Amino acid sequence: MRSDRASRLFPLLLMLALAAASLWLERTVQAPARDNSGKTRHDPDFVAEDLGITKIGAAGKLEYILSAARMLHYPDDGSTDIVAPRLVQRHDNAAPIVIRADRGLISRNGDEASFFGNVVVVREAGLGRSELRVQTEYLRIVPDLDLAHTDRPVIITEGRSRLSGVGMEFNNKTRQFALLSQVRGTFDAGK
Repeated sequence: MRSDRASRLFPLLLMLALAAASLWLERTVQAPARDNSGKTRHDPDFVAEDLGITKIGAAGKLEYILSAARMLHYPDDGSTDIVAPRLVQRHDNAAPIVIRADRGLISRNGDEASFFGNVVVVREAGLGRSELRVQTEYLRIVPDLDLAHTDRPVIITEGRSRLSGVGMEFNNKTRQFALLSQVRGTFDAGK
């Protein structure tokens, strides 16, 4: 009688074990639940149009002015995307430097800025020097260190002198730059 009862319960127990295994397998293989809170999406949390930002240093002197047609801030990574940026940097006893591009990206802390598309850097003429113009498709700057870098082709013109190359490093404090490869140029010694 006991074996008769066990033989009747065996299929039921087997089905329960298979159902439990199927449920466990489904939950294990199933993709994690989607986060619909918006925290992981790359959507702007604020947008500004036709803006200007001015930074005044500790000594009360103007350090730079950043203007743009549009700015979008993204909370997921803290980055700021800027459209048609124009950055004017001013230094003591030096001609202003103006950077223009199609687009820019500012890091979370604002310690780095990258410029993309038709990047033009101009040091205005002054103090017996001609205008200096740098053209490239990408430029990364670290404003606090006064450093600029690109790994793309670059053309530098000053007066009738012209240099071109691929890759450039520029230290604005020391006014030294290096073209990294494929350097070509013509130098006009003037009068």
